[in-house]
Formats: sequence, C-alpha cells, structure tokens
Amino acid sequence: MLIENRFSTEDVIKGTGGMLVNGDMGIPFKGISTDTRILEPGYLFWALKGKNYDGHSFWKVALEKGAKGLVLSYFPKDLKIEELPKTISIILVKDTLKALGDFATWYRIKKDFKVIAITGSCGKTTTKEITCEILKRFYRVAKNEANFNNLIGVPLSILSIKESPDWVVLELGTNQKGEIRRLAEIAKPYISLITCIQPAHLEGLSSIEGVLEEKCSLFEKTDSEGVLIYYYDQDILRRRAEKFPQRKISFGEMEGSDLRLLSAEKKNSLWEIKFSFKNKEYAFEVNLPGKHNLFNLLSALAVAYGTGLDIKEVLEKLPKDLSSLVRGKIFKKGNWIILDDTYNANPGSMKASLLWLNDQATAEALKIAILGDMKELGELAPQLHREIGEFAGELVDKAIFIGEMALNYAEGFKNSGKPFEVYASVEDFFERGSLEDTSAFILVKGSRALRMERIVKKLLGEEN
Repeated sequence: MLIENRFSTEDVIKGTGGMLVNGDMGIPFKGISTDTRILEPGYLFWALKGKNYDGHSFWKVALEKGAKGLVLSYFPKDLKIEELPKTISIILVKDTLKALGDFATWYRIKKDFKVIAITGSCGKTTTKEITCEILKRFYRVAKNEANFNNLIGVPLSILSIKESPDWVVLELGTNQKGEIRRLAEIAKPYISLITCIQPAHLEGLSSIEGVLEEKCSLFEKTDSEGVLIYYYDQDILRRRAEKFPQRKISFGEMEGSDLRLLSAEKKNSLWEIKFSFKNKEYAFEVNLPGKHNLFNLLSALAVAYGTGLDIKEVLEKLPKDLSSLVRGKIFKKGNWIILDDTYNANPGSMKASLLWLNDQATAEALKIAILGDMKELGELAPQLHREIGEFAGELVDKAIFIGEMALNYAEGFKNSGKPFEVYASVEDFFERGSLEDTSAFILVKGSRALRMERIVKKLLGEEN
C-alpha cells in the first residue's frame, strides 16, 4: 500500500515514540509505502512483517528505489548504519504494525476530525458508501477506500487525509480476535455502527458469540459522549448493545426500533418506503438492489441524525438512485439478467443475495443461483453450507454449487427436488458446465478465494 501525504521525520518520531538512529528530524517524506513494488522516490518505507513476508528483507530495495527513510523494528543482518548517508532517516520502533497505528492516532488527534466507524458481518461497505453520499451534502467528508479496513489499511487511510474534514467514515473489518478493538483504539470514533452479527470468520472468532464480542468491542472504545447505532431486530445484538452507556439509535423492522421500517413495496426499479422515527412517519422512493440494502440505508440515516442532521432535511437531499453505491451489480446478456455479488460471502450475505435474486426475478424467468464456497467458517462450515443450500432450495429454480463445500450445499438443496449441479472448482465449471439459453435471472456469489467474478465475465462473453 502507498499513500501520499507530507510528513517529517520529527512527525514520525512524535507519533510512534520511535528512536532516530540515522538522519535528522528535518528530513521530509512525500508519503508512506509498505510495499517496495509501488514505492516512489522521496517516500518513507514502513517495514511490516506478516505470516508470509517480512518487509525488513526489502530495506535495500527501498533505498535503491529512492526511499528517504525506513521504519524498522530490528536491524537486518546486512544493514550497517555507519554506511548509510545521513540524508536517510532510520527510525527504530518496537513493533512496526503497532507503530503504524500509533502514528495514525497521533495524526487523527492533530487533525481534530470526528470519526464514524462502521463494522458488522454484512453490509459494511455499502453502508459506508451510502453514509458518505448523505453526509457530503452537509459536511466535508473523507472515507477509507476499497478494502482498506484492516490494521494496515485503516491507519494508512487516516494518514492519507490531507485536508481537515468534519467527519471521516471508516469501515472496520476483522477475521481475528482483538482487531476491532485495536482499530477502534486507533480511530477513536465518536459514532459507531454495527450493521449485523452473522457467523463469519469463525476460524478466527470461534462462534457467533465470539463474533458478537469482537464487533461490540467497537462500542466499548467509542467516545463516552458519542453515539452507538445497531440493528434492533437481532436479539443477540440488541441485548448486548443496550448494556453500553452511550446514546443509542437502533434501526430495524421490529416494533421498538428507533428508525423502524414500516413498509417497502417494489415498483419497477424503485422501492416505495415508509418508516417511523420519533413518532413521525416518513415516505420516500429509492433505487437500491435488494431489501437488505434498505436496512443499510436506514442505518446511514441514523448516522446522519447522530451527527446532528434533521431526518426530513436529509430525505429532501437524498438521491433517488443509490444503486451505484452497492457492491452487487446487474448486467444483461441476451436472455439473462446476471446479478454479480462476487465480492465475498458468509451465511448472512448469502441469504441476503438469494432474497435479492428472488426480488429481482420475474414470474416467467428461471431463478438460477451459482454459489461458491463461504470461507473461514471453521468446524461449522459443512452445517452452514447445508443450511444455505436448503434456503436456496426454497427460492430458486436451479442451483450450481462450486468448491470444496459444493456437496454440502447440495445436501441441503436436494430436498427441494429441483435440479442442481456440483463442480469442484471454477475451472471445473468452465470445463464441464453450461447454462441453457433461456430467460433467467442468474445470481453469482462466493468468497473471494474462488474469484467467482470470472464466472460473471464468462457469462457476459468477456475474456477470463
């Protein structure tokens, strides 16, 4: 990763508590890079260490490519400080990953902007994008891009902010215990949102209770004067959220939720929505794919209210078409309408996508689901795949299952009596599989590891 922003050696020392062992405090940097492959002259190379790599091994490459400084947690054997020019800053820290987060915290406090942090098992990115789309009509807003939502991406996103926004919207992701807590410590949010709790990343978080505790650590680290926003309809999340002392706003469909969805009717591409908030009813129309995204919209409206905005005024400025902000895309190819939701998958998002397919399809067309493995589900993976297979059997006319868990999907689906096919991999599907040229709505979804987007390209007749 690489971000452009001006920092001095003194800034890095102040922000990390590191030790300057070569160079001087006045040496400036054009930005920060954690990858020598994209490093540019004048940048600071931050040597991170992961399971399969160690940035310290590339210190010489970094200097050869024009780096003006290195952040290290130890001296590589072939690095001799006395042989380095004094125009290169070498900063020594105990842990380069922790130091990156510490530097981001220092910078966030220096810039004095407020943070909105969003986490949850599903809908984080879409909610972030809708939130920013709303807030930018009233404030100066920044956000983290793409998948910059982990212990590297979030600090670099904060450090990339050059101006002084009113609000910074950050998506926080995790697959291991303790990541959300650390990200919240770095970001210091004033408003925090949990979209939902689903069985995801169970290899690292063990159970649904583990997922709940990991996500709720965000609420623990939210400003004591801040705002907590959560999905009311999930009993496990509601009971946990209600224990926190901060001001709370809930959203959902159940009676008792603050922003309560009263009705949602699909008219062509638009949803006609009615919801209540603070004893008032509101109605508006919006283009969003899938009913599940309406809850992402409600949560974004809750965030807007949490910043001090009036709901009526927000709705007056809300664009009618928000479809470009969601991950799921719709393509037309001949007789097929292809629903591309290939970014990632867990049981919650898989159910939402199958319901999206059901919402989109017309009575005269087939509903076909092409589903790949849901990864990182640990020991519960076979059971959860069977459950999704059974759920799909209630909604679709035909299913194609791909991956190591394809037979588990099929075990749940076969009770429907509907046709299905099983393939060991995407390549196996390309070699043996085919789809009839008939009117159909086709959903393609699976975890990133399977690169299911290749199937979408194949269906569209594009190169793989």
